Amino acid sequence: WNIEVFFKTCKSTLNLVGECRSLSYDALTAHVAIVFTRYMLLAITGRKNQDMRTLGELFFFLVDEMEDITFSYAMELILRAMFVSICKNFNFTENQMDSFIDDFLNGLPGYMRNAIAKAA
Repeated sequence: WNIEVFFKTCKSTLNLVGECRSLSYDALTAHVAIVFTRYMLLAITGRKNQDMRTLGELFFFLVDEMEDITFSYAMELILRAMFVSICKNFNFTENQMDSFIDDFLNGLPGYMRNAIAKAA
């Protein structure tokens, strides 16, 4: 039924049928796209005026079901993958790898070092 209401609104209120007099396929396609865009803008405006929830709240409602990943955990995953790859490809000894990790961490900005230290 929503589709029927959509087409009825586009035909009668938004002049889908009578506004464009061109015979060009491209012009007709563009006209239909413009009319449908008008409808979407009116629907969004109507929703904002009638529904107590905003689109932003709907977005956060849907995103709440996804687990958040913290910055420190994301950095830990990236660093672990990088160090495993380095060990596998270059055959470092444990002492060489520890030295490399220390040099790498000392080269990071302070906020990254702090985030990694908190995760550890």
